[in-house]
Amino acid sequence: MNLYATYAYYISTYRGNLTEEEFEKAIIPATVHVQRITFGRADRNMELDEVRLATCAVCDLLANDEKARSQHSGRTVVSENTDGYSVTYESGRNGDTAEDLLTRKIYKAAELYLEPTGLLYAGVE
Repeated sequence: MNLYATYAYYISTYRGNLTEEEFEKAIIPATVHVQRITFGRADRNMELDEVRLATCAVCDLLANDEKARSQHSGRTVVSENTDGYSVTYESGRNGDTAEDLLTRKIYKAAELYLEPTGLLYAGVE
């Protein structure tokens, strides 16, 4: 499998703030997500900055989601109040799971970079 971004690209061009260890843990799933939402077309367009930037954005999202969930028993926090301590967790509409919500966030993060390229086109080529 070819990864769509390197740590050097992530730091120098995308200007991300993950550690190399965090990046390495998230880059494979991030690449797979971008590959999936582009219907495999990203494999033929790996040289595009938009593909690399989308992968870096998804990588950030996955790493930060994992950090947040590890601190809150696998749940995503929407708000937290320390005055009397209260935490509100994200819940999906219509029975959506946390994974469904994460999948939508991933698509939105990648869409920002990929939409102008035509790689998200779901029709027949």
